[in-house]
Formats: sequence, C-alpha cells, structure tokens
Amino acid sequence: MKQTRVLLTSDIHQHIAKWEQLASIVEEEKPNYVLIAGDLLPKTGGFKGQRDFFPRLRRNLEKMRGAAAHVLLMMGNDDFLPLESLLDELAKEDLCVNLNGKVLREQGLIFCGVAQVRDYPFAYKDWCVADEEHVECPIQYRGKGLTVSADGHWLEIDDLREHLLRKPSLGQRIEALTNQLTPSELARSIWLIHQPPTELGMDIVGDGQQVGSPTLLNWIRTGQPLLGVSGHIHESPYQPGGRWISVVGDTVWVQAGQMDTRLHYVTLEITKNRNIRNIRHSIIGPTAIEFERFIPSK
Repeated sequence: MKQTRVLLTSDIHQHIAKWEQLASIVEEEKPNYVLIAGDLLPKTGGFKGQRDFFPRLRRNLEKMRGAAAHVLLMMGNDDFLPLESLLDELAKEDLCVNLNGKVLREQGLIFCGVAQVRDYPFAYKDWCVADEEHVECPIQYRGKGLTVSADGHWLEIDDLREHLLRKPSLGQRIEALTNQLTPSELARSIWLIHQPPTELGMDIVGDGQQVGSPTLLNWIRTGQPLLGVSGHIHESPYQPGGRWISVVGDTVWVQAGQMDTRLHYVTLEITKNRNIRNIRHSIIGPTAIEFERFIPSK
C-alpha cells in the first residue's frame, strides 16, 4: 500500500453550503479518500427538502470523483431513512460508497461503517438503537418518538423501548462487522461510526453532559482498529474537556466537530507501514500528537 491521503468529516447538514466547500477542497488537495461519518442532508425543509437536495449532492460528488477521490459516506440520525435508497442510487453510479453496515476492502485498507446512534431526547428515532443498558433516553421531548414512512409521513411509536429492543443494538452492529475481519484486517481497519465514544472528549453536549457510548469505547480498547471517525455531537471539540482527536492504544479516533460556516475536517496520511502522519484539523491546525504504530507492511 502506498502512502494514502485521507480527509475526514461529518455532519455537513449543520450548514449545507459546506458541500460546495468540501468539493472545492477535494479538488485542490486531492486526497485519495473522503470519509463522511453521517448527517449529510439539510436540517431544514423536512422530508421534501432532503429529497430535493439529492441533485445538488450528485453534483458535488461528481466533482470529487473527478478529482479521483473515493468518497465513502453514510447517513446519520437527522437524515430520513427512507431516502437511503437515493444514496444507494448514487453509489450504483460509482459516485460514492454507502458504507452503512458494510465492509469495504480496498488498497490494503478495510473500511467499515455504522450509522446508528444510541437513543436521545429528540423525536426522530429511525437511526436510534439500544446501547447495552441504555435503551430509551429517560428524557423525551416529543413523547414516544416518531419514525417516517416511505413517503415522508410521521408515524408515532407506540412503545419506544420495545421498538428499540427489536433492532440490533449498537454493540451488535459493530460486532457483526468485526466478525467479518481477520485480526490483521482489524488492525488496518478504518471505521465510520456516527455515534462517538464516551470519555474521549468527543461526546460533550452544550450543558456538559457526556452522551457517548461506553460500548464503543470498550470495543476501541480491545479491537484496536487503525483509525475511526465519529460525528453527531457537533459542539463537543469546543466544550471544556472537548477534543477533536484522541489516541487509544494503537487507535487514532477523530471527531472534527462542525460549527459556523467554515467546513470542519481533518486530513492525515497513512504510510505503507500503517503509521499515521501529518494529522491536521482545518480550523484548529495540526495536532501535537505523534502517532506511530510500527507495524510492518504485509
């Protein structure tokens, strides 16, 4: 594997004009891979607004593919699940890869994606799943929660706990992908997981609460993938105790955040020996972290 340049981001829905910024940055910097860890579509305009955004999304993906970048992405908790089929249509045209629930082997690296998150107080629940003992969030702003029909109509959930427990949990989804990898593949795997882990400074909401996943943190500690990127909690890197990068053993994990009108992203290089070099945040700058795995190339 030659040296690989990677651009990592998420939550572009926070300011949808950032898609144009991203396409221009990719054309200029020419990374080999662009990884977008969820929440792709506008937060305003409802179901129709998100559905109508896809032609604009297509144009930006075409620009990035024209710059020879491989775009790996997935939806997030604010993207309407029935619209994932439109993302799959773009993937069929080789404009992107929808990584949700998939393992992709390419150029000596292994890419895996998990779009689901643990439950939260907000109404829309299609992407919410149980996370060990955390099933339904004790605070709910809209009663029982809502899902969306195929044509975009809201549907009320009768029993939220039962609804969440019917689906594979966050840990089960991560385990299902992990079980598809050999140990050597896990060591060179790159993960997009919209839900951030807890305790790494990437899950701190505005009131100071940590809402990340202990399950994910424990898996990072034991599984030791090469690299991971999360999103979901945009403001976390800017909160007291917040971080955009952390090293857990032999794993680098990032959460670029997404604030204001400038695109937040992280760039880095993966060497042929699977060391990670030149890690830089687009707003904050380079990290002081020096990370070398010293794993021989195979």
